[in-house]
Amino acid sequence: ERILEHTIKGVDVEIVNRGFSGELAAATSERLKLEVALSHPDVVLWQVGTNDAFAQVPVEEFEATVLATVRWLKEHNVDVILVGLHYMRHLVKNENYQAIREALRRISAAEGVLRIGRYEAMEVYERATRQPGQPEPSVFGYGESAYNCMAQYVAHAIAVGLYAKPAPRQPAPSKPSPKP
Repeated sequence: ERILEHTIKGVDVEIVNRGFSGELAAATSERLKLEVALSHPDVVLWQVGTNDAFAQVPVEEFEATVLATVRWLKEHNVDVILVGLHYMRHLVKNENYQAIREALRRISAAEGVLRIGRYEAMEVYERATRQPGQPEPSVFGYGESAYNCMAQYVAHAIAVGLYAKPAPRQPAPSKPSPKP
């Protein structure tokens, strides 16, 4: 809240954490509908995918659930921001994990919603802070500095997503006229 209010002057931000550790997207989808009815949020920040990847939820099922929920939120005038999966080095080559990441990218692009690349941000953070010879942090064992870094990253992404103007589209190059 503090970071967003500092970044976006004149906006009163209230963040209500309704997340449940270990919850799959399908359960969150149903719960979000109740939460929206009860609290009428302007924006839902939905960190989704990690638990589904761990549970080996089929990618098609995951994608259909998240897509339907994003569309439902938009139909009810609630903006949605998707926050991607956690980064864990031992899952870099896990096909299901990476397929879930790709599904979130597809949904974000197709629906025009902001996707915060938590995986990508934490991958960079780990590379920047990892000390040679030290073990990899536990799956969710990042310290306070990592979570503060992520909070700043999320706040910045939201602010940029709200106020950045898309780059103007460049016209396609015209074909030269054939010479007679």
